[in-house]
Amino acid sequence: MIPISVCIITKNEVENLKKCLESLKPYPFEIVVTDTGSEDNSLEVARQYTDCVYEFAWIHDFSAARNFCISHATHDTILSLDTDEFLRPLDWEALQETIANHPKSLGAIELFSYFDDANGETKQQLSRLERLFDRRYYHFINPVHEVLVPIEGISYASYNAPVSVDHVGYQGSKEKLKEKAERDIALIRTEIESDPGNPYHYFQLGQSYMLMRDHKNALLWFRKAMELHPVPGADYTLVLLCNYAGILLDDNLVEEAANVLPYHDSFADNKDFLCLCGRIYLHMGQPLKALPEFVQALNAPKYSLDDSRSPSYYIGLIYEMFGKRDIARTHYENCGDYPPAVEALKRLETE
Repeated sequence: MIPISVCIITKNEVENLKKCLESLKPYPFEIVVTDTGSEDNSLEVARQYTDCVYEFAWIHDFSAARNFCISHATHDTILSLDTDEFLRPLDWEALQETIANHPKSLGAIELFSYFDDANGETKQQLSRLERLFDRRYYHFINPVHEVLVPIEGISYASYNAPVSVDHVGYQGSKEKLKEKAERDIALIRTEIESDPGNPYHYFQLGQSYMLMRDHKNALLWFRKAMELHPVPGADYTLVLLCNYAGILLDDNLVEEAANVLPYHDSFADNKDFLCLCGRIYLHMGQPLKALPEFVQALNAPKYSLDDSRSPSYYIGLIYEMFGKRDIARTHYENCGDYPPAVEALKRLETE
């Protein structure tokens, strides 16, 4: 068996910490917890689950805290989690086999993030983050939104690990989310001062304002990130494009939203991006260009946020625009209880 240490940094999140640690109990992980200055009883709770509990004086650097935590692990294979991330049931044997097949590579785990939209409805966003690794080959860098990079002399490689977690860090009271966002904003601004030409920093600044539901300021920083030409194909670029164009469409700034269309080939396998392109064409009054985007989205293998039923809904909407009510009805019915499709079916019945 390949022994695995789960390393967690925490501060003042005792309720989440309990859930995080409980989710690990069914598996033979070593659990290592580093507290960065909690004023609640996080330390006491952590010691109920593991003897490997340490304190780290906060120096406004998440990577430093994470590297400190992994340095106290007994094992070299590390799974790094946040306090607000709860492990979903996993196949231990499959995990062991996958690690054995990728001994010097980074494992990207599935992260299901939950957040409340403007209507108070809970939404889910899927992403992958590289969190499973051998500490002999990788370590964390960046004070905020830290990432794993190879130690000198090691070539970077990544694979999809059979690990999934639920992330609740984007939920909570407005006060809590604002406090978290303002903390990150201060750290990101320091990063920008030292690396002003990196679009990733401006993207993360926009994300922090999104967390506070401040779309006006989020758009300002997303625009700056777009001006610096984010890397096509990068995971963060997809989120940037969707959030940037989404805000613009909500504000009916369709011409600017079309700035994301040149990235089409980079994300032609992603349901979210194809639906975004289709929506842009619809806003531009070009349903014949929109339709192929939604058709392609039906079988796109990747997604992160968009409801899997939305392509069928938009296909139905376009056929309804063309007066093809029977075809439209079929596509709406394929959406099941998807609320926009339910409303569309009611509309067809009353017309």
